[in-house]
Amino acid sequence: MAKAEYRSAIRSKKMIITALADLLQEKPLDKITVTDVVNQAQINRGTFYAHFSDVPDVIHHLILGIFSTIRQALADEPRTLTEVPHTLLKRIQDYLEQDMEFCRKVMNSGAAQMMQEELVHLVMDHMLQHESVFGFGDHRLYELTIRFCAGGLVNLYRDWFAGKLDLTLEQLTLEAERMLIRIISGIQQGI
Repeated sequence: MAKAEYRSAIRSKKMIITALADLLQEKPLDKITVTDVVNQAQINRGTFYAHFSDVPDVIHHLILGIFSTIRQALADEPRTLTEVPHTLLKRIQDYLEQDMEFCRKVMNSGAAQMMQEELVHLVMDHMLQHESVFGFGDHRLYELTIRFCAGGLVNLYRDWFAGKLDLTLEQLTLEAERMLIRIISGIQQGI
């Protein structure tokens, strides 16, 4: 019986998240109500409240889940200058490819800022964790460089999801990786 209940809970959570993603395409996040979500998901309010407290809780759960998955995939320890950004950007690409349409809906909705902030934190955390690989002598300069790059990377993804860049996701990943390495190497060499 427990397995059936578990599967049912997973299914209803997925229905709620999918319903919210669909609604985000129709109206701003702050205009979406629990009633909207349960009607879209074709579930009752009790099912919704068994999993989430309100609509922002669904968004929060969703975004944390996305970045938790990416962080777990980053558990491998890259050891070289090129492996650090490659591993990070490839893991982001892999995740986005798993559910491209859903990610596009989130990135083009009122929840985009929350997702973009988590992306900045992910990039910052990963790159700062591997600072020693780059051999920077100046931590403050390295951190400022990574902040600058993280913000630029988020803008690239935002523009890509909005259809403003004529690149595949793989091409975007490769170009972003090259830019990140060039920026860090250039600053490291005093250019």
